[in-house]
Amino acid sequence: MKRYLVAGMCSMVKFCLYCMRINLNIAIIKMVPNSTENNALNVTLTTKATRSEIIYKEIPSYAWSEETRQMILSAVYYGYSVSALLGGLVTHRLGGKRVILFSLLSSSILTALIPWSAGVSTDLLIVLRVLDGMAQGLHNPAMLIILANWSVAHERSTLVSITYSGVALAEIICNPLSGWICSAYKLGGWPLSFYTYSTFGAVTAILCIFLIYETPDEDPYISSNEVEYLKSFDTTVGEKNKKISAPWLSILTSSAVWAVVIAFSSNAFGFFFIITEAPIFISEVLKFDVKTIGWLMSILGIVECLFALLSGVCADFIVRREMLTILPTRKLIAICSMGLSAFLLICIGFFQDSAILCLITLILAFGLLGCYNTCFMANVLDITKHYSSVIVGIMTCLASSTGFIGPSLFAALLKKKNTNDQWYLMFKIIAGIQLFGLLIFLLFAKAEEQFHSIEENLSKQEMKSYESIKDTE
Repeated sequence: MKRYLVAGMCSMVKFCLYCMRINLNIAIIKMVPNSTENNALNVTLTTKATRSEIIYKEIPSYAWSEETRQMILSAVYYGYSVSALLGGLVTHRLGGKRVILFSLLSSSILTALIPWSAGVSTDLLIVLRVLDGMAQGLHNPAMLIILANWSVAHERSTLVSITYSGVALAEIICNPLSGWICSAYKLGGWPLSFYTYSTFGAVTAILCIFLIYETPDEDPYISSNEVEYLKSFDTTVGEKNKKISAPWLSILTSSAVWAVVIAFSSNAFGFFFIITEAPIFISEVLKFDVKTIGWLMSILGIVECLFALLSGVCADFIVRREMLTILPTRKLIAICSMGLSAFLLICIGFFQDSAILCLITLILAFGLLGCYNTCFMANVLDITKHYSSVIVGIMTCLASSTGFIGPSLFAALLKKKNTNDQWYLMFKIIAGIQLFGLLIFLLFAKAEEQFHSIEENLSKQEMKSYESIKDTE
């Protein structure tokens, strides 16, 4: 069925963009010579003199402070938060496909320039990371409007989960691959990892031109039966969206909107911090080497992917069987996701003497956060399909800001007292924020249409024209 292929291609776009975003989390361990891994390698270099070690010496490395390193890692989220709302507005007018292509191609080019910029200056590297974040921030609203055009209510959780499983897939593949590439000195080391993902992003963009279409009606390869099936649920919103402006006052004063925005942002705070800082935590606190870190981060992605897909399938199963209605189903998944994750993050502090227990608990806590698509992204489509890109723009704008707020807060904690205890304190802070977001979602979330339908927002003249078109079909 073509709608599942579209969701699969959207998942590949997410995969490419996320690989380009998180590759630096692994690469930076090799880029900074005073990290645990590089110190160990320097000892090796003094005892043996092989060709690969000589090449290793020629691979660039930088004497960045902890504060500089945190700034470089979080810079992408500054740009991401700035462009997310713009992405919602542009998508609302232009549709999703063109925005997705621009986002993917721009990010691919900027990623390829990262090794060069790091050699020129730290400031230039940070600027490129911000620009990369701005390019990537456009795609989320665009992707959701594509899904709105191709999904029906009882399949929505599954299609959203398939799409956003690309994030977990990136964690599964990117982390060990980046760890291997960064350690492959004969191949060029860490710079090659950026060139690899940028090339894959460009190839995926070319595939999207032929495999993703704005609406089922525009797709020349879809079966007529599937078109009629999707039309029977009135899924297509793209063309009608372009005729009107979003009802901003209604959106900004809606408790249902703010419930999902706050919950999603609370979830993102923990998600972004863990995916950004976990390699450093595993390296410097749990004392694993960079190759092992890559595989461990891959396990994080596998667990997240399993929880994400399982939650989506279970949610649709519960709704189809009428065991629960849509809203209680969303709240149940939210409790299992954010509530259990918060509990596990608090527990990490009690396992300080066991690196294995810390690691298992962290993996499970992060994996549970992967259910956010079934809870929040799907809930946006519950409350409105027509303005989903605008609302996702608001959500992504605020949520992505946590990507730099978390590391900045943590850097301040380390500056005050640089001990392992600060890591466990940060996990407790994340848990508290998640519980706050969960409470807001449980109290104020809704699953009914919250805004006037697209026809009610058209002027009388446009409405008459629209009705006449429908009569001739």
